[in-house]
Parts: sequence; C-alpha cells; structure tokens
Amino acid sequence: MTRSQELQIEANNRLIEELAGKNQKLEESRKRFQDLVDQLPCVVLRFDEDGLVDYVNHTWSSFVGSDPEAVVGENLESLIHEDDRGSLLRSMRKNNTVELRLIQENGEYRWVRFSCQKVSENTYQGLLVDLMETRKLEELLRRSQKMEAIGRLSGGVAHNFNNLLTVIMAAVDRLSGMIPAQSARSVKEVERIQLAVGEAASVTSQLLAFSRQQVLAPALWDVRNIFEECEILAGDLVKSPGVEFIVNKPDPDEDLVFVDKSQIHQVLLNLVLNARDAVGGAGRITVGVGRTFLGVQEAAEHDIDSGEFVQICVNDNGVGMLPQVMEKIFEPFFTTKDVDKGTGFGLATSYGIMQQSGGAIRVSSEYGFGSTFEVLLPIPNGDEEKSHCDETPVDSAMEIGNILVVDDEEMILELTCEALREEGHTVTGVSRTVEALAELSDPQNRFDLLITDVVMPDGGGRRLVEEAEKLESKPQIIIVSGYDRDFLGDDQNFGAFMQKPYSLSDLLQQVQRILAK
Repeated sequence: MTRSQELQIEANNRLIEELAGKNQKLEESRKRFQDLVDQLPCVVLRFDEDGLVDYVNHTWSSFVGSDPEAVVGENLESLIHEDDRGSLLRSMRKNNTVELRLIQENGEYRWVRFSCQKVSENTYQGLLVDLMETRKLEELLRRSQKMEAIGRLSGGVAHNFNNLLTVIMAAVDRLSGMIPAQSARSVKEVERIQLAVGEAASVTSQLLAFSRQQVLAPALWDVRNIFEECEILAGDLVKSPGVEFIVNKPDPDEDLVFVDKSQIHQVLLNLVLNARDAVGGAGRITVGVGRTFLGVQEAAEHDIDSGEFVQICVNDNGVGMLPQVMEKIFEPFFTTKDVDKGTGFGLATSYGIMQQSGGAIRVSSEYGFGSTFEVLLPIPNGDEEKSHCDETPVDSAMEIGNILVVDDEEMILELTCEALREEGHTVTGVSRTVEALAELSDPQNRFDLLITDVVMPDGGGRRLVEEAEKLESKPQIIIVSGYDRDFLGDDQNFGAFMQKPYSLSDLLQQVQRILAK
C-alpha cells in the first residue's frame, strides 16, 4: 500500500468519525427538540390540505386519552364536534384562531383553542390549547355574577316590601288599641292580620338572608354547643323508623367559631331537612365536624378569604343530584320538590347566611348515591369578643323628648309621628334629607333623638348620622331600614338599629330605652 493510499484511508476515517459525530449531535438535537415538543402543555399537530393528520405530539394523550399513533391517518374533521367543523375550515383558509370542541376517547368534549398555519404547498401545522380551566373560571364568574344579581334584586324587593309591612304592622297596632275588648270578632280579625304580617316578614327575612342583608348577632360559640343544640332541634324532625340519624360529636376542646348561632342552626336544619327528603323515609343521615383548609384559588371560587375553616358535614345516601340541578340549588325559588312541599328558599337562605358570616357551603353529589353539604365556618383570629346584652332596661317613668323623624315613606313617617306624639313627645317629621339637615343645623332646635331611615333618594341615614355627630349637642340616634345595620359601614357609631318591619310597640320601647340612657 502506497503512502498516498494510507493518507486517503486516514482521511476517510476522519471523515467517517466526523460524520458520525455530527449525526450523533443531530440525533441528540432532534431528541431534545422532540422532548421539548412532547412536554408542551398544548397539542402540536401536522396535517395536509385534506385534513389528514400525519403527526401529533405526546400531549395528545392527556387531551384526548388515546395514543398519539392512533390519530395518524385520521381526518381532523372527524376528531371535532360536527358543529365546529365550519370553524375549522375557516381557520385553515384564513389562518385565524377559533375555539373548537375536541372529541375525547370517552365520548365527552374538550374545549380547545385552535390555530394553524400553512408551512408548505400541502402541509399545515396546528396548535391546540386547552380551554377547560378557562371555561371553568368563566362559568364560576357567570354563576357568581348571576347570584349577585339575584341577591341585589331580592334585597331590593325585600326592602320595599318591608316598608309596606311596616305600615301595615303599625296601622294594625294602632287599630288594635282602638278596638273595645268586648269586640271579640274584631280582635280576632286584627290578630289574623298580625299573624299574616308576621308570615310575610319571615319571607322577606329569607330574601334578605340570601342577599346577605339581614341583621346578624355574632358571638363566640363552641362548635360542640352548636352540635348538641342542632341534634335536639333536628332529631325529632328526621325521626322515622327507616331513617338512621347519626351525629358524630366533636371533642370537648373543639374549635370556637364567631357566628350568629341561631342562623347557623337554621343553616344546619335546612340541610338536615333536605337530607331527610332525599332519603325518602329510608336511609342514613350523618352529621360530623372537622377542619379543612381552603387555598387561594378555591377560596376565590367561594368569594371568601383563604385559610383554615371548621367544617360541618351533612351527608345522606339519598337520591343525589344531577349536575344541572346542582348548578341551581342555591337560587331562590328553585326546588325539585312538589309545589306543596318546598318553597325553594331553604338552600338560598343558607347560602346567604354563610356568605354574610364569612363562610361558605360546598356541595358534592352523585345521582343515585347521595349528597354531602359542607358548612365552612371561619376560625376566629382572636380579636372577637363574646357578645353580651347591654340594653338598658326601660324605666317605668316615661321619658319625654324632642324627636326628629326622617323617612321618605310618607305613611311610615305619619304613623311614627302620630304614635310618638300620643306618647307625649315633641315630634318633627320630614321626608327629605335636606329638610332634616336644615332642622339639625337650626340653632333653635335641640333634638334629643334622631330616628332616620337609611336609604333615601337624597343622601339618607349615612349623611344624617355624619352631620349629627358634628353637632355640639349630639342627639341619640335610631337607624331604621329594610336593609341591615352593616349598610352604613363599620365606621358608624350610632346608638341603635331597628330592621323593618317592626311594630310600633317595639319602636316606642326602643325610644324609651334610648332616652333613659
């Protein structure tokens, strides 16, 4: 072998080694690229003008549930909802982005955002981005806005209706005092009207509970105490030979919660009664307690702060609920019961109470297997104090005062002023905020008490309270409203609050209590 041949062989070997090295690097580069594409959180696919797929990345498996190789050779149109195929064709022609429903292996549909681009004469590259989480958040937002809108409507209706009930209640109270005791029939009719007004007031109370505008009286309570009372209240209601009612009581040193106990009783009773109806006279209802933690995302879904909560569960093995029913269970007037067996207020009221209490209700259900409702109560941060009653008892001696009454409802204003004057008070009644401000600012007037409504067209109770606080001789204040006390805000320090509808006797007692201080 000549020297030139040896040199040629060495050159060929070096070339072969160099090519092998380049091929190895190319393979490594290809593998890195393939791994990168397969790890993308979206589907990458390639298809021809006829829609025949010749490549998808491994993310296809997590989207659809089938092997990526199984889709190669399939027509893209056959992989999406038939109603979305027109959008697919438009996207291919115009290279724009559309939203499609992808058919999963289990037959369900998955919303995706599809975009594509023509990369050669007969080849397209496409991208499928998952929209399920976005759709879920959009649905949560839609439900939240819907519940908020219904809540505002309910609160407004309840407020206006409470004004009318206050007039009826006050007029009946005055009528009752005018009827001779011997007129038994008239007395009975008045009592019937009072009973009907009381029932109507309970309906508006439930509307206010749903709209988070009722008056709450929270205090620190031991969860065990709430449980024991709930067991007593609910035990007889669910008692039936075929219904097993199990209450797993918490430990004696279980958590304290800062709630209005009577309202939490109502929530638990509503849930237990629903469970009783769900089991239909034969089944099991279990009530238990524990702790749970809500992260930021889940807490946002329930419109509450994240953190640790006391969790009270009401579980039944009844009929359960379909998804379309679960979407509406907290809406007022929605019920799956017969007309004479349900009003559709129970869960709506419970929802409002929990929202107003800083908590929430979680629900899970499977049709045919039962439901679980979880009442989530926020754990106090230590700043709360046990509430106590500091009402001044009404002195037997009548206190007479100079009173300014402000209400834009003329009938309520007239009845209130008449009742106070009959008690011997000096009363000035006005229906507009500007008139009330003029009376308060007049140096010749010195009012002992201001009774004002909250919601009025030209400013209302908030403005009057602020102006009254600036006076050198500040009057005592009673706020009245069809809404709750919190409407004025936490910074308002007025003396007393009365929620409409109220009776004249209750108002007169409150006036005496305030003037006696």
